[in-house]
Amino acid sequence: MKIFKLILVSVVTSLISFSAMAHDPKGESFTLSGKVTSVELTDGGGVITVSAEAGRYGKVFLTYNVKLNPSLPNQGYFSGRGIGIDDEGNREAGSRQGVFRREGSIMNFYSLDDVSDGRLNYCETVINLRTDEVEMTFYPF
Repeated sequence: MKIFKLILVSVVTSLISFSAMAHDPKGESFTLSGKVTSVELTDGGGVITVSAEAGRYGKVFLTYNVKLNPSLPNQGYFSGRGIGIDDEGNREAGSRQGVFRREGSIMNFYSLDDVSDGRLNYCETVINLRTDEVEMTFYPF
């Protein structure tokens, strides 16, 4: 019975690992480039603020409230807010939450965003801490 449970756990773990590695967003997407405008450090992480031009959302401002994983300081989770003002003065806002991993001077963020226009977005963000450059790709669903 123990061997059966061990085999079952191994198979389920393998399947979950394969499905996580197989992530490949499809369909509509849009990309934007921006800049880090500020970084505020705390004992447990910090806040990164970003500004960018975002097409239909106009000028956007985003926050990344980063919390480090105490066991693995190069990764953790974050929450944040975003606001955009388009050329006509329309305002959209959203909440963001997800996880991140830092590799050298590059931080990769993976978030789910809930926007006030009714859209839900999966977003992959790359922040270069050396150059302050930010690249984001949004996948509406």
